[in-house]
Amino acid sequence: MDMKIPPEQSPMSGLDEFMIHNSPFPVRVMWTSDPRAYERVWFGSIDSQGELYVAVGMGFYPNLGTAEAFAIVNHRGRHTTVRSHRLLGEDRMDMSVGPIKIEVLKPFAHLRLSLAENDYGIAFEIDWHETKRATYRDYGDVVAHLAMGRPRAGYESFGCQEGWVRVDGETLRLTRDRFRGSRDHHWGTRKGVGGPSAGGPSQFHSDHYHSGEFVEFADWGIFADNVFYNLGDKRMSSPVRKATRRLRFDPETTMLLGGETDILLENGEEKRYSFERIFEQVAFLRCGMYGGYGGRGGTPTGNIWHGQYVADFATSGETYDVTDPKVQWELSGLDQCVARFESEGETTIGIVETENAVVYQAALEGRRGMSVLP
Repeated sequence: MDMKIPPEQSPMSGLDEFMIHNSPFPVRVMWTSDPRAYERVWFGSIDSQGELYVAVGMGFYPNLGTAEAFAIVNHRGRHTTVRSHRLLGEDRMDMSVGPIKIEVLKPFAHLRLSLAENDYGIAFEIDWHETKRATYRDYGDVVAHLAMGRPRAGYESFGCQEGWVRVDGETLRLTRDRFRGSRDHHWGTRKGVGGPSAGGPSQFHSDHYHSGEFVEFADWGIFADNVFYNLGDKRMSSPVRKATRRLRFDPETTMLLGGETDILLENGEEKRYSFERIFEQVAFLRCGMYGGYGGRGGTPTGNIWHGQYVADFATSGETYDVTDPKVQWELSGLDQCVARFESEGETTIGIVETENAVVYQAALEGRRGMSVLP
């Protein structure tokens, strides 16, 4: 179906032909004039050997009129990023930005992620098959957050993947029995959209130094502060009531190495798991425009932030050797660290999302149930 209409019909879009409105505005017109309004998706896919990690993100910023996307491929410590930007335009169904494209083939079941050939030596086509039940969350009282000017909602889930990834001419095959991952889709308003001048030095609140673990076991999975169950499981997702984390850090760089986590769920269940980082396998999300603490700025090259106007159809990127701890420290901000997890005799691969620049100090001070393992 061709959803494109002439710009002269703005602010309406092709979606306005459908009976889907829930406010007296065209679909493209936001409920708020806040420039920090956003809608964003993220996917992370890992192979069971811990040698390949693919992260994909895309963001739309309706009140800024911009769209952006990034793809990160870390293959054995070779960390390559491709970023692309364009004007948002009238067609919000167009989930492509430059060489990066996301297709919804069957909602909450089958999606496709692709990165076309480009100047940075990586490309992929990945079919994403959902395994856990996505559940809507409003991240607190939406009404209260509206009063504070920062409401946010969305959902998270898990899946297995198949397809291929190309790195410098080498084609790596993905099969559903070896590749697992997690994803999220959030919308609302958030700090940092448009850069520091639009919302402070980071898009994250001061307590965001450790988001938590994103990992899927056979019968359940945890995404930060919510536990998910398999499709068809009668149990519903349950928030974490309390989390206690005992973390280990590199004595020289203070970067996170591993840890143990105990969680108590709202439904009364208790779970425990441990993890060990695969040191070179990280997606450094500063490269994906998430920014960093301590004056580190936006992207390591170009100082680009979420929602920032760059140029229509501009694509950029770079490659780093992140087997070097000094390079990791220079890139650190919001970091997605691949780790091996163990719980009740089951071993799997997942992600620990943390701010390596600040989480060590937070654990030393015992904040948010964290402590430092000797």
